[in-house]
Amino acid sequence: MRKLEKILKTTTLMAVVTGCLCCGNSQNFKTSDKFSLLWEISGNGLSQPSFLYGTIHLYDTLIYRLPKEIFEAIDLCDNFALEVDMNKIDQQTVMRRSQIPYEDSTLNILFGDEIYNEIQQIPIVRLMGDRFKFMKPFFIQVFLMVENPLSIQPVEAVLNTYALEQNKNIFGIETIDEQLDAMDKISLAEQARGIIECYDYAKKANMTLFDFGKKTFRKLSEAYRDQNTDILKELEQEFKMISSTPAFDSIFLKNRNINMANRIDNYIKDGKTLFAGVGMAHILEYNDIKSVVSLLKEKGYNLRPILIDLHKKQ
Repeated sequence: MRKLEKILKTTTLMAVVTGCLCCGNSQNFKTSDKFSLLWEISGNGLSQPSFLYGTIHLYDTLIYRLPKEIFEAIDLCDNFALEVDMNKIDQQTVMRRSQIPYEDSTLNILFGDEIYNEIQQIPIVRLMGDRFKFMKPFFIQVFLMVENPLSIQPVEAVLNTYALEQNKNIFGIETIDEQLDAMDKISLAEQARGIIECYDYAKKANMTLFDFGKKTFRKLSEAYRDQNTDILKELEQEFKMISSTPAFDSIFLKNRNINMANRIDNYIKDGKTLFAGVGMAHILEYNDIKSVVSLLKEKGYNLRPILIDLHKKQ
């Protein structure tokens, strides 16, 4: 039972979010001649640079190391922020709000018996028993991509631990309630539709939804390691989940990108130095949706892509 509770807490937090002392100077950072996950923010009256980094919730840092430049960037800043403050998340609230209200629906109704029964064959889902039936579709995505969520050490967790060790002032760019409220603006039917589309795609490829998800997870990890925006965007379309819906693009990307850029601007324009970690999707350009990088440029800041190299551990 304790293992099950830990799995539930870990996976619901993943849906939401998310060594040695390094000394450095931003002038020592090499500029990348292509897209980077790490950006230096300067200009616009700033006396010291801040940094923006694109995280990924399911990237396993036990397998792939994070480059030293990320930790050096944290060292250069007095303040550290992820999308939400991981140290102040009320796990019980997140777990409660991950559940479908009893009177609204259940996953077997939303997905249909064929898809629901296939998902139930996943070992970790079987362990959950009847609880799984009442989880909102948004929160089950992790079950479709990794066999054991407890084996994953997310990027956000590693960076947050380092910031704590370095006694940084830590806060969240958003609140957990804001993120959960945004999720609830997407109907259960829309959340389910993306997973149903993935199931159809997997079926055409003669794969189970779980095998398809695991394959995509491996490709996603490799694309993140290589910082390959073309493949990252292709995977966004291939493994759609709920991100295939117009509601997702508007609520989860466009609106939140604007809010994140405004809050970062409001914080650093007073001279405070900040390392801000946001989900990778928020620093990528999607059609007519401006990224946080572009929005900060529009506010007059200079954003320089920093050369980093993510390697698989030996």
